[in-house]
Amino acid sequence: MPPLNSGVREENHRFYTLVLDLDETLVHFDQRKRSYRARPYAANFIKEMSKHFELVIFTAGLKEYADWILDDFDKYRYISHRLYRNSCRFRKGVYVKDLSRIGRDLSRTIIVDNIAENYELQADNGINIASWFNSYQDIELQKLEPILRMMVETKVTDVRDTLKQYLK
Repeated sequence: MPPLNSGVREENHRFYTLVLDLDETLVHFDQRKRSYRARPYAANFIKEMSKHFELVIFTAGLKEYADWILDDFDKYRYISHRLYRNSCRFRKGVYVKDLSRIGRDLSRTIIVDNIAENYELQADNGINIASWFNSYQDIELQKLEPILRMMVETKVTDVRDTLKQYLK
């Protein structure tokens, strides 16, 4: 897969890339109702994080399915890029998201996913978030926002070092 458009960014505050999983991280799809629900605070999280990060969705879902959800969920187009199952590597029954394939500096790239095996090739870049299905008391995205914002505001050289300290 060719890297994402890697032209010079117009805004310095989007020097970092935040890669987000879709299913059970931002939304939950109800197969019986053929509809999705957004995780509490997900829409606001996307809006706020877009002020600080280039946002990329990297899902193991199929393009048609993911686009159907994201076209509705991200009405204001805060998300810059979308990657789908065809961009994953299938290894040992898992769709692995290889962050090196997006063509960004890994020292400034973070992935948030509810399945750690999905980002095992760059485990130090990952934040494992609890899976979300339907609890409206969930505050996981709200808890992530301050640490993500702090990394940008303090201009950390390598997000992996900060994530190691944060995840202890």
